[in-house]
Amino acid sequence: MKQPIIKLKFDQKLDQGLAWSFYSNQEFGGCNFWEERALKHHPKLIEIKSAKNQKKFLYKYIIDFYKFNNGEIKALSKNTIEYLNQEQDKFFLVVDKLFKGHPWPRKKFIGYFSIFDFCPRFIDSDEFQVFIYDSRDLQLFTIFSEMLHFIFYDFAQKNFPETKKMNTEQGKLWNIAEVFNAVIQNTNDFISLHGKIKNIEYPYHKKLILQGSILWKKYPDAHNWIKEMLKLV
Repeated sequence: MKQPIIKLKFDQKLDQGLAWSFYSNQEFGGCNFWEERALKHHPKLIEIKSAKNQKKFLYKYIIDFYKFNNGEIKALSKNTIEYLNQEQDKFFLVVDKLFKGHPWPRKKFIGYFSIFDFCPRFIDSDEFQVFIYDSRDLQLFTIFSEMLHFIFYDFAQKNFPETKKMNTEQGKLWNIAEVFNAVIQNTNDFISLHGKIKNIEYPYHKKLILQGSILWKKYPDAHNWIKEMLKLV
C-alpha cells in the first residue's frame, strides 16, 4: 500500500473558529470539552463569562497567545514533526496489515497545531488538529488515532454498504469507530509507537470497549471485527 503524506502546520483562524464552537457547544461524548480541554490549559479564559463581547474576547486572547508565545510554539511544532517522522513508517506498516492493504482515501492529510486540547477531526476533508502542548506520546496517539479514523471509515463504507448512510459524528458507526481505535491503540503494535495511553476513551464507551476487546481476540481482523460489531451495537 502506498503511504500518504501527513502535513503538519498552523492555522490560527481555524483555532479561533473551533475554540468558539467548543465554547458555544461544550458537551460532547459525555465530556465537557471547554472545562477539561480549554480552561485547564488557559485559566484566564474563565473571564469570558463576564466579557461584553465573548467572541471578540476569545479571538483576542488567541491572537495575543500566538503573538507572545510564538517562539515556544514554533519550537514545539518542530519537535512534533520530528516525532512523527520517527514513527510514521512503522505506523503505515501496521495499518497496512490491519486493513489488508486497503488504500488510503487520500494522498495527503493535514494536521493543524492547536493551543487547545480539543483535537477534532474532519472526515470530509481528511484534516485534524493536534495539541501543541501535549507530550510526545499523546501527540503521536492523537495523530495516529485520527489517521485510523480516516482509513476506518473509508474501509467500512466500501466493504459494508449499509454504513454509507450512517453518521460519522454520532450514532452506530461513530461508536464503532471510536471503540475500534480504543481497542487497536491498546495493542502491542500501537503501544510500541506511542506508549500505553490511559483514560482516553469517552466515558460511555467503556462497556463497548470491553466487548470490542473480547471480539478482537476472537476476530483479530478489521473486516470480521466490524462485521460482528455492526451486529452488536
